[in-house]
Amino acid sequence: MIRKKGLIITLSVLMGIIAVASVYVWFFRTSQISNPFSSDNQSGEDSSGRISFLLIGADQRPGDEKYNTDSLILASIDPVSHRISMLSIPRDTRVSISGHSNIKINSVVALTNLETLQNVVSHLTGISVAGYIQTNFSGFKQIIDTLGGVTVDVEKDMYYETGDKTDGYINLKKGEQRLNGSEALQYARFRYDALADISRTARQQVVLKAVAKEMLQASTLPKLPWLVPQLSKAVHTNLSLSDMLKLSKVAVGFDKTDIVSQTLPGKFLDVEGVSYWDVDPREAKKVANNLLQGITTAKIIDDQDVDLLKPIITAPSQSLPKVPGNALDPNGQQSTGYEDVEVHWPLGADGGA
Repeated sequence: MIRKKGLIITLSVLMGIIAVASVYVWFFRTSQISNPFSSDNQSGEDSSGRISFLLIGADQRPGDEKYNTDSLILASIDPVSHRISMLSIPRDTRVSISGHSNIKINSVVALTNLETLQNVVSHLTGISVAGYIQTNFSGFKQIIDTLGGVTVDVEKDMYYETGDKTDGYINLKKGEQRLNGSEALQYARFRYDALADISRTARQQVVLKAVAKEMLQASTLPKLPWLVPQLSKAVHTNLSLSDMLKLSKVAVGFDKTDIVSQTLPGKFLDVEGVSYWDVDPREAKKVANNLLQGITTAKIIDDQDVDLLKPIITAPSQSLPKVPGNALDPNGQQSTGYEDVEVHWPLGADGGA
């Protein structure tokens, strides 16, 4: 079974990079450890000074050159307004590239490369993408544990046996609580409910904000000598040193930063037995641009107002929204890209598995 550890690391690394960027740059300038960041000093910022880049979580094993991405977030950092915006792009989003029409966005890298994925996202959102930050999952739990955990309000009981050799189950109880690295990973991986991967994108955003809050604590400063090397092992990026220095300026005023997040709206689409998240190109660009201004929308699924984290109670007058991988998906596990999903239906009254 394909493991899903990369997605949560993406979130923690983003906050770690922003919060300790200035320390990070200093660290690699004064040590013998190789800098994982490009030495190219050309900045990828747009005309407003904003820097946008991809956060990519992937289940890439050692030696793998081709792999599917599991988590994809377009992050934008505005050093003037001190706003961080994050647009989660569902893994089943339908896109086309040269030689391949109607593919899921999570297969772009497997078919081409990371640079092509940059171009695909830029075309989809209308936002210039400066580069990418790809993460591995080997050091994620250690990073969270070094922070002393994160505080998350778990919206419902969660239980699922993943079948992995490590982290083989998800077992969390409802309520606000302190999560260690393993538990934070469980929360971010959970998608076995009424909205499947669509609700999981919202959980990623919850953890990101929790990590950001933790990074702001005074107690985090003494932990930087341990956090920085851990981050260096978890990051592969083509962002320039110039862009990293600009991110460090945001870190200086991080206590004033506004963090906004959004899942890219769309609807279910069945094309020859394959289930997609279908996105209107004009709407995608509008949502992406509004998010840069701090404006979000709750119309996520088929133009319906949906709280992605609120348990869904089905009633005769309220039908369950259809999304790839949920109970209404006629293709289910037969759909390409869902070989790793083992959802047990029917749903309980709260929309959980």
